[in-house]
Amino acid sequence: MIIVQNNFKIFYSLLLGIHFLFFQNNFVFSQGVVKVENLKCEYLSAPNNIDTYNPRFSWTLRSNENGQLQTAYQIIVFTQKDKIEIWNSGKIDSPQNTQLYYSSKKLKSNSKYFWFVKVWDKSSKEFVSDTTEFWTSLLEPTLWKAKWIGENSKKEYFPETGFFQDPKEQYKLPDTVIHNGRSLLLRNDLFIKDKIKTARVFITGLGYYEFYINGNRIGDHYLSPAKTNYRKEILYDTYDIANELLKGKNSFGIHLGNGWFNPYKKWWQPYRMQWFGAKRAIMQLVIEYENGSEEIFTTNEDWKYADGPVTYNCIYDGEIYDSNLEIKDWNKTSFDDSHWNNVKVLQSPGGELKSHTMPAIKVMHKLLPIKKNVINDKKIVYDFGQNFAGWVKIEIKGNKNSQIKLQFAEDIFIDGKIDITSNENAKAQYVIKLNSDTIQIFQPRFTFFGFKYVEVSSDSDFEIRNIEGQVLHTAVENTGRFECSNETLNKIHRATVWSQKSNILGYPSDCPQRDERLGWFGDAQVTIEEALYNFDMPQFYMNWLNGIRLNQNSDGDIPIISPRPYIWDEGVEWSSTYLILVWKYYKYFGNEEILKIHYPAMKKYFDFLNSIADNFIIKKGWIGDWGSLVIGWKEGEPESVPTAFYYWNAVILSEIAEKLNFSEDQKYFIDAAEKIKKTFNEKFYHKETKNYNDGSQMANSFPLYLGLAPEHDKITILDNLIKDIVEKNNGHLTTGVLGSKYMIDVLAQNGKEDIAYLLATQTGYPSWSEMVEKYTTMCEFWTLKQSHNHVMTGSIDAFFYKTLAGINFSENSIGSGNILIKPYFADNLNFVNASVETINGAISVNWIKSVDSIKLTVQIPINSSAEVLLPKKIMDKNFGINQISNDNKNIEIITENKDLIIFQINSGKYEFSLVSK
Repeated sequence: MIIVQNNFKIFYSLLLGIHFLFFQNNFVFSQGVVKVENLKCEYLSAPNNIDTYNPRFSWTLRSNENGQLQTAYQIIVFTQKDKIEIWNSGKIDSPQNTQLYYSSKKLKSNSKYFWFVKVWDKSSKEFVSDTTEFWTSLLEPTLWKAKWIGENSKKEYFPETGFFQDPKEQYKLPDTVIHNGRSLLLRNDLFIKDKIKTARVFITGLGYYEFYINGNRIGDHYLSPAKTNYRKEILYDTYDIANELLKGKNSFGIHLGNGWFNPYKKWWQPYRMQWFGAKRAIMQLVIEYENGSEEIFTTNEDWKYADGPVTYNCIYDGEIYDSNLEIKDWNKTSFDDSHWNNVKVLQSPGGELKSHTMPAIKVMHKLLPIKKNVINDKKIVYDFGQNFAGWVKIEIKGNKNSQIKLQFAEDIFIDGKIDITSNENAKAQYVIKLNSDTIQIFQPRFTFFGFKYVEVSSDSDFEIRNIEGQVLHTAVENTGRFECSNETLNKIHRATVWSQKSNILGYPSDCPQRDERLGWFGDAQVTIEEALYNFDMPQFYMNWLNGIRLNQNSDGDIPIISPRPYIWDEGVEWSSTYLILVWKYYKYFGNEEILKIHYPAMKKYFDFLNSIADNFIIKKGWIGDWGSLVIGWKEGEPESVPTAFYYWNAVILSEIAEKLNFSEDQKYFIDAAEKIKKTFNEKFYHKETKNYNDGSQMANSFPLYLGLAPEHDKITILDNLIKDIVEKNNGHLTTGVLGSKYMIDVLAQNGKEDIAYLLATQTGYPSWSEMVEKYTTMCEFWTLKQSHNHVMTGSIDAFFYKTLAGINFSENSIGSGNILIKPYFADNLNFVNASVETINGAISVNWIKSVDSIKLTVQIPINSSAEVLLPKKIMDKNFGINQISNDNKNIEIITENKDLIIFQINSGKYEFSLVSK
């Protein structure tokens, strides 16, 4: 008999063939103490720009005691000025520690608030957090007194689509704005009369801006603001600048680049180069003096402008910087701007100004080259050892008036010269014109590149003193960790993480290097799980999903790329991403508000699908299982895919309707799902062969994944899928973007983890192994052609967390609270270490395997519980248990069958040691 005792290791009988060790984590604080940590407001730590009257609060708890639990909480919010409480929730008997909304007197705009929380543990002991803070931004549009300013005086006309798609559309309007691709400098002076208490500035510039006070660059944001549909929404940044201002004269400068708002009118496909209007900026500074008075300083017609030193800047092509055109001290108080022209007040681009609460794009890592190849005395190639998104900072010495060109590329030829093939139409260059023969330092401002290699060349001699790769991405925290004994899997994981970083520059993009860099829905759909495991993404996805909602067409259709104005395009399998991501977001973070916000738009989208369906069948579009390797595959295939997504949408909406207590809607969507399922199987299922469509891997796996397959035929369909993988394709996949995600999930969910693992570790063509042996990021296609930094093939990374480590969430889990630990102990895998920092706290699973034993360590956060599913047969050796005592309140066996033992555990850290008989 196994005896379970708290605080002690478990001594066991070898005759039973299994033993368990449960022990406490030795934290640095005292026994029984609960630490209240990670206080967040709107998912952010001490944010300075909250744009809601009812922000939500959350925290995590940590203890060295197993089975610890929050039984009550009390949130207290007070003001900056008088330390008077404005909200005291009172003691609430509840274990809830996330999604707790402020509910008291109306918060004020541009105001600072402090808050802390008290919690009571399972023994009713009280613990108090440290005090933290949050600032509100401008909560009402009417509070904006500033004006949009720029250089252009002509009236702009907005086409019906919101942007110009072709020259004919532009020139048929009464007037048109002449495009100026050069950067623009804006400046003005302000006299500070008294001692400042607070000074906060709210600013944005389109397309991108840099902000200066007294010659100093403000903030660490780059490529700001993040891309949006500027006709619907424009993000502004908030800075505390009290320490930057001096008593007396102060100078303000704004440097504007083209960004996504004012691109060159190349008239490529309309989904790439969307021109909205001329560059412009808006800024509002609110100063509170020590004497209690307030002053507001804004952009208006008193500002001056001049052309900047960036003579060309384009997202795709790069930047040309002529240092001979620099205007010395243009943003300092000593500068005389009397010869500058006054700006023009411009109309609003149309979008509502909203606080940039999503983390900004920043320089998140710095890399030094690992290799230098001197092609000749005028050309050098640097290898940074890692493909990434960003730019380089270069310290260089050359001849005055000489030109230095930096060419960025993902690939290199055998002779050491760069290969720019994957850039396609994007020039991806940074050109510098030197104004002296002294050492100078440069980096781009208004563009970015996807690259591993940089070629530096010139028409004259030059010397590079230093070159540094600067990695740019939205400043989301890396919250997931995975490592195992298989180095190929480690490479896939690292490549996925790097690809994800490279494709989160304000929105989830497809790639950072070529003439695209767009928010394709399918890419985001298949990668959301790995992204949630790897990064802290609530504000990022919330921003992107809101843009999708705003861009919905009047007929209910959803675009297949965002952010951008709506353009009709076939692709139900892509546009359905909207519903899938909203539902997964809710399940992971427990944010019911997101369901309420998006439900009307999602219902409208389903109505659109109804309108294009013919007897509950939706014809194929042009995408399908993009990148499929099925012989003879054509874009849009398998034909069944759009209808399968139609069904999935109905299922998701039925579940959301249930959550929101819309019972009639729930019945409607359940009925719709049943009708779609019936016609789907009548049209696409071949009863004789037990295959869907052509019997390909995607065709069979997706209906199994969605529960569309007839119950009595599921095993046979699964067997057909496995035969296609193992026998027909010799252990290789033939799936594209969608199939590679859902087939792996189907196999893992149906007890075929070994086949999924075979695919994950397979070598040769096609395989993930072949991809990461050659590249440091994930590729778009299995052929390894075109883009070599597409995160979508990194969807496999979720399998590492969910199956190899076994970190899952139960079907009824909302907000990561109900955890399911079911690791797969693969035959030739010796260890796995994984952890995920959820909104509720850290989950970790570590296991190590020897010849006749497996040691599994599991950590569960406070306020969560978990089921641990352990197989009785591993590596062809039997593991068993006959009896376990129930005297330990933190762990118990809840079920046992011939295959599994399922334990229920409370919060804490536990170690299981499985020993073969």
